[in-house]
Amino acid sequence: MPEHQGKPRTDPPLINPRHDDADHTWYPEAATGKTFDDVPEHIAGAADEAFKCRSFLALRAAVLMARSVVEATCKEKGITSGRLVTKIDSLAKDGHIRAHIKEAAHEIRHLGNDMAHGDFTEPVTIEEADEILEFMGEILHDVFQSPAKIARRKAAREARKASEVAEAQARKE
Repeated sequence: MPEHQGKPRTDPPLINPRHDDADHTWYPEAATGKTFDDVPEHIAGAADEAFKCRSFLALRAAVLMARSVVEATCKEKGITSGRLVTKIDSLAKDGHIRAHIKEAAHEIRHLGNDMAHGDFTEPVTIEEADEILEFMGEILHDVFQSPAKIARRKAAREARKASEVAEAQARKE
């Protein structure tokens, strides 16, 4: 067992070689992700990771993460059996995504399957990765974000109506 385990470390932090290597330029210095409000944390984290992969030009990884987000989204909605093609169709059949978003999900699946199964003889282009990530965002919007936004609007309207009714009752008394 290393000496420091179970005790606070007192040694100085390691120097980041990215900042001390005069022979190399590192780009980007930090990954650029994206937040996904109203999306379950584990799925939002994976979607953010897909964008971070894109920012490092790890395009195959970005596409594969997008595919994983689609599968995790299906599972989050209780669609757990069968292959991803069937899960996506069920996501649409159950009303979680619109028909054209189902097609976008299948496009993610097609390119993502190439990454997952080692069938990547051609590189993924930046344009392809960007499009796949855009499609992933549309799926998350349909499944999680739009319903949450509508629920908040409905709750605000109902609260306002209840307040108006309560005020009217108070004036009568």
